[in-house]
Amino acid sequence: MKANIFQKKTIVIDRKLARTVAIFIIPVVLYLTLISIGLVGEGSQQFSQLAESFVHGHTYFLHPIGGVGEDPVFYHGKVYWDEGPFPSIVLMPFVAVFNIWHSFFYQGYVKWLLVLLISLFVYKLARKLNFTKSDSLIWMFGFTLGSVFMGIASVSSGWLFAQIIGALLTFWGLYEYMTKRRWWLIGLLTACLLLTRIPAAAIVVFYLLVIFLAKTDWKTKRKQLFQLLIFSVIAIALLGAYNWQRFGSPLDNGNQYQLLSLASSEARSMGVVSPSHIPTNLYTILLRAPTPVLINNVSWSLKAPWVENNPLGVSIFITSPWLLYLFTKRWSKYPRDAKYLVIASLVILVLLLCYFGDGADQMGYRYAMDFMPGLFLALMMIYRKNTGAISTGMKILLLGSGVTNFYLLVSYIR
Repeated sequence: MKANIFQKKTIVIDRKLARTVAIFIIPVVLYLTLISIGLVGEGSQQFSQLAESFVHGHTYFLHPIGGVGEDPVFYHGKVYWDEGPFPSIVLMPFVAVFNIWHSFFYQGYVKWLLVLLISLFVYKLARKLNFTKSDSLIWMFGFTLGSVFMGIASVSSGWLFAQIIGALLTFWGLYEYMTKRRWWLIGLLTACLLLTRIPAAAIVVFYLLVIFLAKTDWKTKRKQLFQLLIFSVIAIALLGAYNWQRFGSPLDNGNQYQLLSLASSEARSMGVVSPSHIPTNLYTILLRAPTPVLINNVSWSLKAPWVENNPLGVSIFITSPWLLYLFTKRWSKYPRDAKYLVIASLVILVLLLCYFGDGADQMGYRYAMDFMPGLFLALMMIYRKNTGAISTGMKILLLGSGVTNFYLLVSYIR
């Protein structure tokens, strides 16, 4: 009897593989969308413009950068930038090449690569902690999508570009610590961080605790401390010289000459760094909620999309609810390095809480990115020691945060 050529074939599907694909398809799509937004979004380009100035041997902008909203620093008829110079130094080779063809180099042209490098470091750190490949990918997506990193990576503007550089330098330093532990390289990366985001450079507290509390002789500790701190001393001297050349004082970064909105100017009048700013910043980082979308100005009824991003900030427990896991374990259950990372993160947080700026316009509380890399590594360490493989509940928190944040991102970038 002839075989029935129309006989149905049975397709066997690996359920585990199908479940894995289903879990990762949404974060992969969101991640690629995030990369794409960063490429096409021009935003404010202060670091590229300042890099162009550096190429021509100037520390002031060659062209106007705008007024309120762009944070220009006016001093003796010239316009400066109060942020650290390192991001512009990174961009100088690219800007110089584009200048040959009389073209402008947008920060977004290289920002996607920085985002990929940060993602790679998070993945490698998770693997170093002996998480599986799939769990390491979930940790990677948990950080890049399930935190304020999503808003920072999405728009190619000056302030956010500096925080991308800062996150990369922090993760690079932590990865070096977890692997080869070359203190001179960690010190160099910390010095570059100091020239990018001063609060983020307080991650050095972690390395200092590691060195001082290690069971080694003082000769070894002195050598490690020298290698760790020598580049930071050089960076402080360079930053002082940079400020002196611009404003006549090594301690003056020009903030007092900055053109700000009325609200920001009022906050600055209370002190650039002052404990008086702590209540406001604490409210933002812990309690501030997304903005409700009302039917009209006289109604309390909501309409689609019901809530949207609050440009003044959103609580980190809304953008990163997985942080709550840290409060489920006693301090004694924290690994030693995780304890040091939490302490360093708290030092950075205190510096941020005393700063007059609120980070607006932003998605989430973007200044949290200064301490989030160290805190995220601490979270992975604590989770690995106390729980092991990522549970279903944590997967939902990590990947679900990405969906929630993307929902807020839509209203942030439009």
